[in-house]
Amino acid sequence: MIGGLIAGIALDGIVRAAIWPESQQLYVVSIPDNIGVGRITNVTFITFNGGTIVNNTNITLDGAAIASGVTDKNGMAEFMVNATTNGSINVTAEKQGFHNGTSLIIATPGLIMTSSPASITSGTATYVNFSVTGMNKPVEGATVNLTGAGIDLEGITTSDGKIIMQVNAPSTGRIIASAKKTGYADDSTVIMSTGRQTLSVSSTHSSLTINVPVYVTFTVTAGGSPVNDVKVSLSGSATGSGITNQDGRAIIQVVPQSAGTISILATGTGFADGSTTMTSTGTQGLAIASSQATVTAGVPSYLLFTVTSGNNAVSDATVNLTGVATGTGVTNQNGQVIMQINSTGSGSFSASVNKQGYSSGSMALSASGQAALAVSANPSNIANGILTYVTFTVMSGNSAVGGATVSVSGGGISTDGMTNSAGQVTLQLNSGSAGTINVIARKTGFVDGLTTLAH
Repeated sequence: MIGGLIAGIALDGIVRAAIWPESQQLYVVSIPDNIGVGRITNVTFITFNGGTIVNNTNITLDGAAIASGVTDKNGMAEFMVNATTNGSINVTAEKQGFHNGTSLIIATPGLIMTSSPASITSGTATYVNFSVTGMNKPVEGATVNLTGAGIDLEGITTSDGKIIMQVNAPSTGRIIASAKKTGYADDSTVIMSTGRQTLSVSSTHSSLTINVPVYVTFTVTAGGSPVNDVKVSLSGSATGSGITNQDGRAIIQVVPQSAGTISILATGTGFADGSTTMTSTGTQGLAIASSQATVTAGVPSYLLFTVTSGNNAVSDATVNLTGVATGTGVTNQNGQVIMQINSTGSGSFSASVNKQGYSSGSMALSASGQAALAVSANPSNIANGILTYVTFTVMSGNSAVGGATVSVSGGGISTDGMTNSAGQVTLQLNSGSAGTINVIARKTGFVDGLTTLAH
């Protein structure tokens, strides 16, 4: 553009030289020749004589701005001009051997426009604050016009040089915000209208059971980042709502009222809605298992009951025992409860489990009669007055019984001992009188075993 201007100026110089022969007259032009007050502006100066550029020329400014410089080999000089008042700036071009060249730059108070925010989301109504100043003072009555991204708005600044406009761009792109007022140089700024990010919502559960209350955590993100202050709404087989925290999470207690689909909708200002679904199913069945199915009648035992539904442990389920053994317990978070079983006799009893929202489950257990102990002695005949070591063996069926107490009494003897893991104990006996020597083997859970020693 400057090259074209130089060519035009050169042609004008030729014409002028033909009319007014001034072979030594300098000419100077300024680009631009109208600048704003209080705003630093880059101005390019071009010096020439007739149709020829003149280099190494001194450029001096005075008036509304003061500056100086020297043109280069192309007859051009560029420097920053800061007009402190409105009015004229005198431009003088000087070079030895030439008549001085002069021109004017008009300094007009310039408007300075700012906006906040500088970016909005398309399709979302946003209040934008515009501020217009000139020479560091608010400018009242400036016309603010917005065009682009499908909008065309206009307003007038108030006494504080400001105006608030509601901007709702239907499309994305640049919005040019311009400020105009007679006697001032125009100014403009750009507001970007960007597309809305889409919300994504996920939940800790994909399936729930009718009438079973469950606390579900919903997580909302946009572009991989958590979004707070988003409303999460449930509809369909269950209803409810919550607002996400700074981690993008909302915890909602969900109680399905019927089988079907639960729709989850996430809505937030400046974002496109996000959604997902969960399902609610009919009542699930409970299953119960025990660490053992048989106990010994009359012998206290501890059984571990585990309650599940499908592959999931069920907490807060109530386990009831009925029959020859009774009792009640509640499962922990692992679906387990330990209960003491003390049957009133031999026979069967059952363990049933119940919880709201689930169909009950049960299992059968039994309490069997106590096994009998058998005790034998070696030797089985001892002599009076002679110290004798006798080994006693305690069995139950074909199994040795350790931890059984063997008591010997009669014939002047009173002593006892406890069997080892092989079911044996050796006692030192010395009978000193006539009478029967009785031997009794005892252990909890067993019927006593009896025998006698001859002497």
